Amino acid sequence: MEDKTPTGIEGLDELVGGGFPKGRSIVVSGGCGTGKTTFGMQYLVNGIKNGENGILLTLEQHADELRADAKAYGLDIKKYEDAKQLIIIDTSLSRIGIKDYLTQVPTLPDGSFSLLPNEFDINRIVKILIEAAKSIDAKRVVVDSLPALDYMISESVDLRRALIHINYELKNQGLTTLLITEALEDDNISKHGVEEYIADGVIILRANEALDTRTIKIRKMRTSKHTLKPTTFELTSEGFKIKKNKVF
Repeated sequence: MEDKTPTGIEGLDELVGGGFPKGRSIVVSGGCGTGKTTFGMQYLVNGIKNGENGILLTLEQHADELRADAKAYGLDIKKYEDAKQLIIIDTSLSRIGIKDYLTQVPTLPDGSFSLLPNEFDINRIVKILIEAAKSIDAKRVVVDSLPALDYMISESVDLRRALIHINYELKNQGLTTLLITEALEDDNISKHGVEEYIADGVIILRANEALDTRTIKIRKMRTSKHTLKPTTFELTSEGFKIKKNKVF
């Protein structure tokens, strides 16, 4: 039986047979406001509490915004950075084209740092990520979020290659990785249509404004038996919580 990586997210491990398959990649997909980033940060923090350090590669939001957003859900990620249990790699400046700001020299740092636009190279970023993971013996990675690569990689073929490269290299290092993405339409799993095929698991988050509910659906999870029915969840001051026995 394959080893599992418990998520520590209330109600989720029961749905996926004890956790995510260790050393594999899981796509977390959903629209705006469905809790994707909170899900990812809670996965990292729960891992740290369980002795598994983590890396957060942010392609979209600035690291300071992520820290502030996390606090709203009771997650003080700064203290884990200070304790060298978490490293944030910030490429958000590359996405928006700001050239006159750099928090630290873009080499393997003690803490988080940002990359300038002319420094964005997916091979280099993956290398930095792997070096950072080794430096703190990280076991978990969150990449948030893949659609931001559209701003930095113009050709669709190159983008697909980049996604495959990221997935392959992180799995090759034995890192249990969440690849956060978005779906533009309800019947799509991901924006690019490739993420769900390269990953070992697919989790879909939805928000129904009319019913004032959010749901989570395990579409795919290799090595695990799971229901395909959506289950309701809440975003509380304590984070992401799946409601038991509330299945659509």
